[in-house]
Amino acid sequence: MAKKDLSKLLAKLTNAERAFLEREFFAPVVQGLGVQVRIEKVRCQMSISPKDFSGWGVFRPLSHSSAQLVRAATMAEREQYLKLFPRVALILFHKPGGRWDAIAASGGDVRVKIEGTVPVRLVEGADQFDTVHARFDGSNFWFEAVDESVDAGMASYLRERLLEMAHPDLTARKGLNAGLRLAYEMCYKLRVSKKEADELARGEYRLRNALAHSGARLRDYTELAESFRVTYTVDGRIHTSVVRKSDLTVQTAGICLAGYDRNFDLASLVGVLREGNMH
Repeated sequence: MAKKDLSKLLAKLTNAERAFLEREFFAPVVQGLGVQVRIEKVRCQMSISPKDFSGWGVFRPLSHSSAQLVRAATMAEREQYLKLFPRVALILFHKPGGRWDAIAASGGDVRVKIEGTVPVRLVEGADQFDTVHARFDGSNFWFEAVDESVDAGMASYLRERLLEMAHPDLTARKGLNAGLRLAYEMCYKLRVSKKEADELARGEYRLRNALAHSGARLRDYTELAESFRVTYTVDGRIHTSVVRKSDLTVQTAGICLAGYDRNFDLASLVGVLREGNMH
């Protein structure tokens, strides 16, 4: 690029930056993420004050990297902004934190290719399994509205079935489309995984607590169908026993107890092992 052309480009950018600092701007904001603006096709990341603001607002630039909230945006301003971007149809299925995760529904702008799950920002008045319209600005999917052409009873039906933990194969209902079936299956698997993780966490806590109260220390454990195989340390010696999940009754002590293994639970077994170590 010629030196003269570069000077013109820099001058144009400088003028654009100066003009930007002199006017308010509209933008959607997710709390903690700030906002991105374009100045002569240059993307700038700006922090927002107040820091806890989340929503649609009008802002006054304080510098090239920060801005102050002036007022909440009107519905008309929001609609005008969203119309700038292609519309997509999405099915909400999971809400980690302050956003909704979604998968593609049928319909929407063919220019936007959606693979897997995407986060939808600033969702209002929508719930799990609702089909919604969102607008994609190249970085984020911004919630626009619930798709009223889709029977709301479908989402309500799936929410009820999920509370019952009905298997995905049993969610037959006339008119239930492939997207909703997939969304339900994904939610079902998430709940099953969480339940299993919670059960494991509770199991580990119970094992640690039983051993700690008897002066032993948990080293490792393996979950079996109805029991735990537990490896632990008693007075510096390593032992492995199998205990029942429900009440930690000993199934296999790991030492000879003359067939009386099941007379002990994990805590009382430690006492037996400690006494044996002393002899």
